[in-house]
Amino acid sequence: MPLWIIYHSPSTFASPQTKQALAASITAIYLAAGLPAFYVNVLFQPVEPTSPNDTVRDNFLNKVDAVLKPYIADRGYDWEYTVEELRRDLWKVQGMVPPMPGTEAEKEWVRLGKAVEFESEKGVSNL
Repeated sequence: MPLWIIYHSPSTFASPQTKQALAASITAIYLAAGLPAFYVNVLFQPVEPTSPNDTVRDNFLNKVDAVLKPYIADRGYDWEYTVEELRRDLWKVQGMVPPMPGTEAEKEWVRLGKAVEFESEKGVSNL
């Protein structure tokens, strides 16, 4: 069964009409191939940008590129990757929403190499 998950910024595909039109166009591809429409699922998932800024994002991606390059690009392989960032409140480790980056609680998780309970004020960013 075809499953399309379209991740987009909140301002993209804002109207139900636009989503319906795109989903219908995607479904038409499969109808033309003889599949029933109910096989096709098109989901729209708005994603808030969570990188602090473009510089942080670009620096991270440059580091990922450097790590992957010797194993993929330098060997002549075609390559593509995606980095997904979830909303922090939809992510749990050992039943806890992780502390914010750079907080006392996160530093403790790094030091211990595991998730441990923390006081909420020690896991909130001052940014």
